[in-house]
Amino acid sequence: KKKKKKKSSGINAEYGESKWSIYSSHGDNNLDLIRKQIREKKNKNIPMLMTLFPEGTRFNPDNAKVLEKSHAYARSISFPECTRVLTPRITGTNIFVEELGDYLKAIFDITVAYEGVDGKAMRPDTMEFLDSVKAVHIHFKQRSVNSVIENEGWLYDSFKEKEEMLVEFDKTLTFPDPPDYKHIYSWSVFSETIIPVLYTATICSPLIFCKQARSLWLQTVLFVPILQLLAKPIWK
Repeated sequence: KKKKKKKSSGINAEYGESKWSIYSSHGDNNLDLIRKQIREKKNKNIPMLMTLFPEGTRFNPDNAKVLEKSHAYARSISFPECTRVLTPRITGTNIFVEELGDYLKAIFDITVAYEGVDGKAMRPDTMEFLDSVKAVHIHFKQRSVNSVIENEGWLYDSFKEKEEMLVEFDKTLTFPDPPDYKHIYSWSVFSETIIPVLYTATICSPLIFCKQARSLWLQTVLFVPILQLLAKPIWK
C-alpha cells in the first residue's frame, strides 16, 4: 500500500463567503501547480486574508518522533535544535511571498502561548484547552513586504525569535514588547470584515429562532468533547 505523504505547509485564504486552500509537501513536485493556483487567485483581485503554518504539524513535546525529525532537519541546514518550536519549512512561505509580492499589504508574524490555571506555561490539547487554560497570550510583529522579499531566510530568523520568546515565557508568563493598541483598531479593519461578520451572524441565526437547531447544537457541544476524550488515548 502506498504511503501517503505528510503535508509540510499550508496556505489558507478566506475572502467573503469563499475559502480555498493550497498545500505543499516536502519532496513533491507540485511547486508549479502551487504557483499557478496562487496566480489565479491574485488575478481575480479579491481581498484575501492568508494563513501559513510553516511548521507543518502541531508542536507536541511528548511526540519524540516529530521532534527528532525536526532536529534532524535543523542539523542538515545548520539551524539550532529548538525545544519550543519545530524547524520551519520555508519553501511554501517564499513561494507565497514571491508570487503575491506587492499584492500583500502586510505580513503578521504571530506567536501564541498558553497559561494554565496552575500558573504555569502549557501546550494544551483540545480537552486541556477547555478546562485547563487560564489565558491565551498572543505576540505579533508586523513585517514589511519589502523586508521579507529582500531576505529569503527571514522565517528562520523569526523562529529563532519565537524560540527565545517561548523559553522566556515559560519563566515569566509574559511576551516582550506589548503592542500599541491604537495601531490595531481602525475603521478599515471593521469595514473590511463587516460582510463576513454579517454572513456568520446570518448562518447562526437559526440557533435563536429554531428549537431543532438549538437542540442539534447542544448535542454537538455535549457529545463531541466526550468522543474526543475517549479517543485521546488513541491519539497519543
